[in-house]
Amino acid sequence: MISISTAWNYKAEGQLENMLKEIKAVGLNTIELGYRLTVKDLKELIPLLKEMKMQVSSVHNFCPLPDDAPSPRHPSNYYRLSAVENEERQKAVVWTKKAIDTAHRVNCSVVVIHAGTVELSNDPTAMLRAYKTGQQAPTEFIRMRDEILQEREKNKGPFLKSMVKSLDEITVYAREKKITIGLETRYYPTEIPNFAEIGYLLKRYDASVMGYWHDVGHAEVNVRLGVVKAHQDYFDRYAHRLIGMHIHGVQGLKDHQAPFAGDFDLNPILPYLKKEVIRVIESHSSASAEAIQEAVKRLEK
Repeated sequence: MISISTAWNYKAEGQLENMLKEIKAVGLNTIELGYRLTVKDLKELIPLLKEMKMQVSSVHNFCPLPDDAPSPRHPSNYYRLSAVENEERQKAVVWTKKAIDTAHRVNCSVVVIHAGTVELSNDPTAMLRAYKTGQQAPTEFIRMRDEILQEREKNKGPFLKSMVKSLDEITVYAREKKITIGLETRYYPTEIPNFAEIGYLLKRYDASVMGYWHDVGHAEVNVRLGVVKAHQDYFDRYAHRLIGMHIHGVQGLKDHQAPFAGDFDLNPILPYLKKEVIRVIESHSSASAEAIQEAVKRLEK
């Protein structure tokens, strides 16, 4: 079964029925509830899913989107489970539990999470810009990358401690609700977990409550940045705990393209899309319906 994230065609002004009709039109009946859906959206969407005979494969934290206070951050990092400020950390826990409740309501078994960030003085987006102009100044990119990785290693302690405190509470709640936490590969090297921290967390929490969620684009970007040696390393180390995958295309450092689009070869990934692995297309709105439909056909083969 192949699913698609509502990140592809969700519109903040509503039109949820049209969103589902567009998804069915590309040949899919299963969705991942994305992190932009509001409390109001879910109230309308859940009856529509039943009416249109559609299923939910997974829920992406935060779902619903927090509405208790504004946040300057990307919606998926509205609050950080790794926040050293206890008030924010507790809010992140509360709203992650609400996402677990959402999963329970729609009869799916997985909530995908972003585990946190090691907050640094260095801006990782500047490093990405340096990479993109690397042909002119490759040594500048390497200097910035190594500086960020060194600072991350030096400062990670308090953020990892906060994240573990959050996850200790969340996993207890998830176990009660019979929901598994999908620990997602991250995009920026400052984010948690890095490659080694995936292993640490999977060892800390057993397979009944946490599994590895592989994001194809995030992993490939880390390879291109030289943070991880090879994409295959993730599967060699963590395939035994793989429960789900976000599938999309990559062009340079820009991911969330249509699957098979861009300059990343998805074919070596396909053998890992086993029946028990939740397969979610996580393309964004730049991917056309025609490109998604073609990707669905190729993935189904």
